[in-house]
Amino acid sequence: MIRIAICDDNREELDYVSGLVKDILSEQKINCTVELFTSADELLADTERIDIGILDIVIGEGMQNGIDLGCKLKEKYPDISLIYTTSYEKYVMKAINDVHAYSYLCKPIDGKKMRQQILELIGRSQDRMLEKEFYHVIDSNNREYALITLNLNDILYFEYLKRQKKVAIVLQRETYEYDCTFGSVVEEFLKYDFAVNCRGMMVNLRHILKMKGYTAFLDNGMELPIAQKRMEDFRKTLNEFLQKNS
Repeated sequence: MIRIAICDDNREELDYVSGLVKDILSEQKINCTVELFTSADELLADTERIDIGILDIVIGEGMQNGIDLGCKLKEKYPDISLIYTTSYEKYVMKAINDVHAYSYLCKPIDGKKMRQQILELIGRSQDRMLEKEFYHVIDSNNREYALITLNLNDILYFEYLKRQKKVAIVLQRETYEYDCTFGSVVEEFLKYDFAVNCRGMMVNLRHILKMKGYTAFLDNGMELPIAQKRMEDFRKTLNEFLQKNS
C-alpha cells in the first residue's frame, strides 16, 4: 500500500493539507495510508517506508529545515517523491535543485493543483509497486538471466510447465521461464489482480477483453480456456475487478 507522509509544524496548515489529500483519496477511491508529522525529527524517527512526502519548506526554527529533511528522506528512501508547500517562493529553486523535488505548491494551497499532483504521484508509485523481480530466468532464445525486473501490467499470464517443472511468464512479445511452483505463483500474484482460469494457468485480469462460454479473450487477440468448475468464481473475480477499476 502507498504511504503518504505530511510534515508541517503549523498544526492548522497540517490539518488543512491532510484534509485535502484525504478528500482526494476518498473521491478517487484510492486506498493509501496518510501519516501526519509536526517535526523533522519525528518524521525521521519513523521506520516505515514512505512513497510520497508533502513537506513544508520552513519547519521549526531553520528557514530551510524542510529542504534538509527532504535530503535525509531521499537518503533513506531513494524512490520517494516529494512535494513542497511554502509561503517563501525564494527557497523553491533550492528545493528543486538540492532535493530534486517533484513539485511545489504555494500557500494558500490550491485544491485543484494538489489533486493533479497527488494523482500523478500515486500513479507513479503504483507503477513502481507493480514491478517484480524474477530470478534465474531463461528467455525464448535460451538466454539466461540471473535477474530480470518486469512490470506486472505487461504480463499476460503465467503457465505451469509440468515437464520442465518451470513457470512460463507470457508477455506480448516475449516468454520467460523460471524455476517456481505454480502454487507459489498463485500465492504471490493473486493480490495483484491475477486469477486462476484453469489448472496450471493464471491470467492477468487487466488484459481480459471479454468472456464467452468457457473462453477468455485477451486484448492482444489470444484466447485462454476457463475451467468449468472455476467459471463461477472466475466470473465473480473479474466482475469485482472491473467494478473496482471502472
